[in-house]
Amino acid sequence: MCCGESSSTTPRVGARVDFFSRTQGNVGNLFFVNPSEPSSLLATHVRFSPRDGMAMDDRVLVSIHLNGDLSKPVEDSGLFQRFTLPRARRIGDDAQGLEIALGQSLALEVGDDGIIGRRVSMTRGDELLADGIVGFNMPMPVLASL
Repeated sequence: MCCGESSSTTPRVGARVDFFSRTQGNVGNLFFVNPSEPSSLLATHVRFSPRDGMAMDDRVLVSIHLNGDLSKPVEDSGLFQRFTLPRARRIGDDAQGLEIALGQSLALEVGDDGIIGRRVSMTRGDELLADGIVGFNMPMPVLASL
């Protein structure tokens, strides 16, 4: 299809967190999406894609914090929402990627109940594995050339 609405169910709107570890650099990314309504501003699922070598198990806890200040200790950032990243169904041919349904929808907006701009951390027990800030993810429009 050249122009207009697409019938694709691939999410085109979402929020993205690039996770960075103080020792390993980029360890992966997390997308907040709505697979059944690709243009929705309410995320119903998360898709995590770890970088090579990132060991995942059922003890990884993802916390969305009240603020986006990475300079503070994670325990001083407040808690907005929390969920675990269990081993879940694979995404396409991605043997490492996983997708899980959220317990409640999350608003892809800034302020109030929105998650854009908030800090997100990954922990295992008391160990901070990585953290990052939620940003809005929307593909650039394709411009027709003459």
